[in-house]
Amino acid sequence: MTAENNPNSHIEAYLDYYCSLSHAPGFAVLLKGQWGAGKTWFIKKYYEKLKADKQKCLYVSLYGMTTFSEIEDAFFQQLHPVLAFKGMAITGKIFKEAIKSTTKFDIEKIKLETKGNLPDYLKDADKSILIFDDLERCKIKLGSILGYINYFVEHQDLKVIIIANEDELLKESSYKDIKEKLIGKTFGVSLDFEGALGNFITVANNPKVGQFLSDNNQLLQKLYEEAEFENLRILKQVVLDFERIFDNLPEKAQKKPELRKEILTILTVFSIEIKSGRMQPKEINELEEEYESALRNQRMKRMRRQDTNSVEEENIEQPTLLQKMLTRYPNLKFKLHEPFPSKVWWQTFFDKGIIDAEELEQSLSSSKYFQDENTPNWIRLWHFYDLTDDDFSDLLKKVESEYCNRQFSDIREIKHITGILLKLSDIGLYSRTKAEILGNSKCYIDKFIKEAQPEKLRQAIALALDTFSGYLGLEFSGRELPEFQEFVGYIKEAYESERLKSMPNDAQDLLATMQSDIWKFYKMICPRSLENQDVSGIYCEIPILKHIDPAVFVDKLLLMNPEHQQLLGYALTKRYELDWVNEKLLEELDWLKSVKALLLKEADNRKGKLSGYYLNLLVGNYFDKAIEKLEAKHPPA
Repeated sequence: MTAENNPNSHIEAYLDYYCSLSHAPGFAVLLKGQWGAGKTWFIKKYYEKLKADKQKCLYVSLYGMTTFSEIEDAFFQQLHPVLAFKGMAITGKIFKEAIKSTTKFDIEKIKLETKGNLPDYLKDADKSILIFDDLERCKIKLGSILGYINYFVEHQDLKVIIIANEDELLKESSYKDIKEKLIGKTFGVSLDFEGALGNFITVANNPKVGQFLSDNNQLLQKLYEEAEFENLRILKQVVLDFERIFDNLPEKAQKKPELRKEILTILTVFSIEIKSGRMQPKEINELEEEYESALRNQRMKRMRRQDTNSVEEENIEQPTLLQKMLTRYPNLKFKLHEPFPSKVWWQTFFDKGIIDAEELEQSLSSSKYFQDENTPNWIRLWHFYDLTDDDFSDLLKKVESEYCNRQFSDIREIKHITGILLKLSDIGLYSRTKAEILGNSKCYIDKFIKEAQPEKLRQAIALALDTFSGYLGLEFSGRELPEFQEFVGYIKEAYESERLKSMPNDAQDLLATMQSDIWKFYKMICPRSLENQDVSGIYCEIPILKHIDPAVFVDKLLLMNPEHQQLLGYALTKRYELDWVNEKLLEELDWLKSVKALLLKEADNRKGKLSGYYLNLLVGNYFDKAIEKLEAKHPPA
């Protein structure tokens, strides 16, 4: 890197002068800066330069150190790597005496103990330059550690460089007085973004990632500037995270530079905001609502300017922290509230560290990066923030026409289009009101229900209701709007209506299942549990049993073997085990009582027979308990 591109070249020039002095200057040099600003990276790079120039220097990080002996141990390991790491014995007494000044050793005593030849450089180790990093994170009292460092400067005539976040040191009242005596020159280390990024890129294993990050150096630096952020440790994490994401991208996505650039941009912004504590991962999902709220506030402000004075305007709601975040990156306001691949994907990534491959693949297939002439118009309109005015107007007309002509047969697509139109209306980009859009969408559902086959209709509506946040990797637009929520409720009502119509037939199918596969019957009517995982309890909250004639049910039960009768009874007790489920099953109470009465009558007819005995047990062990649970929610009058 040239001096013109290195913001700290003046510091390096002064250190060159300081370290090359032939005499002891009698003061230390302080390099200060905020945490993560690159102080350690700068001094370690300079440390390597000193070593390359054959200048003896010792470096120690004071982070977490509690005693002077720990510092001396760190220096000793650098001065005597053989002694420190190969188990060559030194007695405690000799070690303490030798290390006392860190730089002046009793060579003869050490040679006597180790019976070996030591390197010549140890004979004049007192000419070393000492570097103390992370001063503010040392656990030794500030006055004591500074007095310790001052001993090297004042009594050992050594050159000392100290690295610290001075803002933390200034919290100690004694610091200023000690600094005046010890430190003769202070420099603020500036953020060397380009140099740090170049260094961090070397940790990337994938050369394609390294080259891409180098090519986008200016993008990353611009994001840091917009964020007014100076923590380079997070930049290193961005490099590592991006490589991990890149390696999980399908090959077709790796070949899309703009796609990679968008992922890098979103990753960097969210990393800065989350790791600086300005945003939580769960708030990623709230960015769209905050963005829309900010737009509404802006419209309100413009309207009030026309009707009120400036004093009243000050009462307009102040921007939230998330809205302020969106304004920090003016060129990204159309990306952050609908981030690619998706809000759900990014929230999972930052909250759990998981790369959701399935969600990623779905988002890629429906993204703007893989659109062609076969891409549905509504998907292209979903990405309206990337459209020109003319393209937007043209697409909106096409989608509106397709929608009005009822060209969609998947309710999940209908939900998407309804949400898009509601959102566009809400932000003033579509002329129809939200009430008109909602009415039209309800009519669409009515027509769909009227024309679809009953079984296919139930499946289609069930899929739509199971799809909560989005479909095809795209989140539903406008889902926070009351009109969209009312539309989803309307679909649910339609489903309930169709379900009730089909209930008698479904009940007969369930009765047939009871006869053919009692274990499947159990799973269908009972809440999902550890023992009921592979088949969901599709009727666990639906009072379907009341649609079975009690006499027919008893006739079928009597044809079952005793073991299956017992399992049937067990299924009924498990069905009514949860109070919150029983709220929805109260309509089955009279049915249970009718079945119980018929079973007791049959048991009486078989009095003295084993089968009669079994029927009484069945009622007492299972039906009575089921009735008791339901009556607890609906006591008899």
